[in-house]
Amino acid sequence: ELVFNTINGADVDTRTAFYNHIVLSGGSSMYPGLPSRMEKDIRGYFLERVLKGKTETFHKFKCRIEDPPRRKHMVFLGGAVLAEIMKNKESFWMTKAEWDEMGTK
Repeated sequence: ELVFNTINGADVDTRTAFYNHIVLSGGSSMYPGLPSRMEKDIRGYFLERVLKGKTETFHKFKCRIEDPPRRKHMVFLGGAVLAEIMKNKESFWMTKAEWDEMGTK
């Protein structure tokens, strides 16, 4: 429901692209059947809340859940790639002294 509400909170022009490019990542997305369950739920919410139960145009609605096989480690891999790209940009990094002074502010 959170994904559905987030997509519907976006500009109308971008919603179709968002529905067609939902990507799961992280260890919590590894539950068996999660992608198909998520697609079923989103399609149900769309029929109920957007189309108000009118099934005539429901066949046009497309929803695609991407669940790459290595998604368990995608968050870590993304962080590793970002760290590699930014390794020489001093302004991107925080020193231990800055962390001790500012924390997570």
